[in-house]
Amino acid sequence: MFKKIETIIEKIEEWVVSLSVIIMAILMVVSVFMRTVLNNSLTFSEEIGQLLLIIVSFFGIGYCVRRNRHVNMSMVFDAANKKGKKVMMFIVSIVSAALMILLFVLSIQYIMSVAKLGRTSPALRIPMSWFYISLPIGFIIAAVEYIRTLVANLKHKDKVYISSEVSLEETPIEESTMTNEKTEIKEV
Repeated sequence: MFKKIETIIEKIEEWVVSLSVIIMAILMVVSVFMRTVLNNSLTFSEEIGQLLLIIVSFFGIGYCVRRNRHVNMSMVFDAANKKGKKVMMFIVSIVSAALMILLFVLSIQYIMSVAKLGRTSPALRIPMSWFYISLPIGFIIAAVEYIRTLVANLKHKDKVYISSEVSLEETPIEESTMTNEKTEIKEV
């Protein structure tokens, strides 16, 4: 049951992000064409572009956490032994989940305050609070993913999970690739 819900949420995330990026790209191309060739700009393109950028950014948080695709600084983590890495993942998972839950609460408060003001976007007259709906959704999905990473690390004593779907054992860094890249850089 949980796996089915997880799959549905993942598919929705992928579709929303993919569709938003495609619409944003088409909208920007059409907008540039209209402005440069036809000398007439679309009044709403910037607003829709901002909305889509917010959607992509915040819906993408959960996806990046699940797939371990977010930016990270791993020098200390890489130097640690397996036990140290496991401890670090416990700390990172707990702190990150707590932070995402805090941001979830704050984003809901922010949306409610923006809604009370009754502001609308200039061109489309969309309530500005709608622009920020993806914030709490992205934060809560990311919190769940960090909690899932914590649970995976608690459940599997022999593996270090760096995300709910990726363990260190499944993603080895090949030393040969690293040395070849360094050698190529030195030769150039």
